[in-house]
Amino acid sequence: MNTQRLKKLQNSLERPLLIKKKENLLYLTGRSFMHGYLLIKPRNTRACLPAGRDSDAERRGNESVVFLGDGLERMEGIKLDFLKNVGKYIGRNQTLEVFGEFTYAEVKYIRVKNPDLRLKILVKRDPVDYQRQIKDIDEIAKVRKSMQIVERVFGLVRREIKKSGMTEARLAKFIQSAGLKMGADDISFPAIVAGGANAAVPHHVPSSKKLKAGESIILDFGFKYQNYCSDFTRTVFLKKVPKRLEMAYNQVEKAYNESINFCNLSAPLGHLPSGGENSVDVPMTGKTAFPPSPSEERGRGEVVTGNDLYQRAVDVLAEKHLEKYFIHSLGHGTGLEIHELPNLSPGSKDVLKDGMVFSIEPGVYFPKQGGIRIEDLVYLEKGKVKKFINVPTKVQDNVL
Repeated sequence: MNTQRLKKLQNSLERPLLIKKKENLLYLTGRSFMHGYLLIKPRNTRACLPAGRDSDAERRGNESVVFLGDGLERMEGIKLDFLKNVGKYIGRNQTLEVFGEFTYAEVKYIRVKNPDLRLKILVKRDPVDYQRQIKDIDEIAKVRKSMQIVERVFGLVRREIKKSGMTEARLAKFIQSAGLKMGADDISFPAIVAGGANAAVPHHVPSSKKLKAGESIILDFGFKYQNYCSDFTRTVFLKKVPKRLEMAYNQVEKAYNESINFCNLSAPLGHLPSGGENSVDVPMTGKTAFPPSPSEERGRGEVVTGNDLYQRAVDVLAEKHLEKYFIHSLGHGTGLEIHELPNLSPGSKDVLKDGMVFSIEPGVYFPKQGGIRIEDLVYLEKGKVKKFINVPTKVQDNVL
């Protein structure tokens, strides 16, 4: 059990919480479960038990953490019981909160077995999801290791892709196999290899299509290291780049770089920390010659939200009238799950903070022609963006 994470969660709770999500159980306990639930009660809250209850009932009511399951799994150091008995640990006039991942059957079962229990079903995210946004040093190190595996695999892919008759599906299989050989525990998601017109579909499933010279080829893959995910995308070309796609690539790369710089602006001006290892310092040409765009102005000395960052990328793509071809969010948090908070999407109010790990992945997609996407995971430290790896993004470095 990670007592520091548990105490932080308990301090934020107003009501008892029942957790089901496997990633949240892993985050709090340090281990995986096939099936189970964790009852977490607020700290310094004594259950209100009916008069006349025996001492054993009172002790149960004051258990602050209980693992509830089917009796087939064990966990040292905390109380174990069956899900049907959850009501024994909830005091009178208290409400138990459960979140959207619970099924109708589970909720009905809890209610039938505990008719006096007040159950509040919430469709928003579990509080643990919000706590997981801020990564500690150990979590950052695991994501870095996962990204380093990605970097090494990409180096192999640059050679493998040139083999005669290479298909999307064959290369995807190679990517996944190479990552596991290099120490990954699993894949973060099935690798995406999309060439030509298929690259116009952001989440294309690799097919038997052969990869050809002169078309864009999107490579999107990631691995898990000690349960933590990586996520990475590069667009490459075999031998040559069509002019329209080259223009689009250069503008997507500009959106990628300026989105990263925009994150740096979230710290008060004049107080950005000096660069360090893996820190990002992308030139900001034109800053003094021209007034800032609305999206730049929002970042100056203020907090930056996911929507602000998304809009900055849109503004850059709009310079070449490419914004209508940008059909997904700019990025997402990554950790125990490939997609988690924060969201870098239209309307997102998620505020970027130190310790957050998230993707920057602008892209444009031209139906029946192809697509471009560039993606890296980054994290915030002392108000400054840092990369986990440094794989070139220039178009000339990705013509193979």
